[in-house]
Amino acid sequence: MNDRESLRHDGDDAKRENETYLVLETHGELYAVRWALVRQVGMLLQTEIDASQVPSQVQRDGLALPVYYLWELVGLKPPVEKAMEIPAVFLEEEDRRAVLVPERILWKQEATLQELPQWLDRAPIVVGAIVLGSGVVVIVLGPIGNNSVCEKAACTTERSS
Repeated sequence: MNDRESLRHDGDDAKRENETYLVLETHGELYAVRWALVRQVGMLLQTEIDASQVPSQVQRDGLALPVYYLWELVGLKPPVEKAMEIPAVFLEEEDRRAVLVPERILWKQEATLQELPQWLDRAPIVVGAIVLGSGVVVIVLGPIGNNSVCEKAACTTERSS
């Protein structure tokens, strides 16, 4: 059962528990991923990314990890400026690993995942939303879970040759 199915199955707000999320930014918009998926947060050099592969890849611990740009996942244009060093969130769930590249990594946030309308089922990486203390709604992404971009692109943890 994926995040969205378990959320719909539950249905009762009283049963939901707070989780920790990592809040990210791209083009001034906020997104979040479950902290439980985060293996490491750091910086990548543009030269470390092999853009000749589809999706782009980066080598870590003998693995070729797919690189996904947050702006691309949510259908936005690429940033105008290309920095030499970019923020990176290394994600892992079961045997799937990937690198998510936002424009900025902001903070960790404890919150309760809220269900979204059914029409968002067409956006497979969206698993719900959290509401910040300020009242701002942040879309929660599941970039490497079931029905995710990573799964559709056959992310693997095979050792590189």
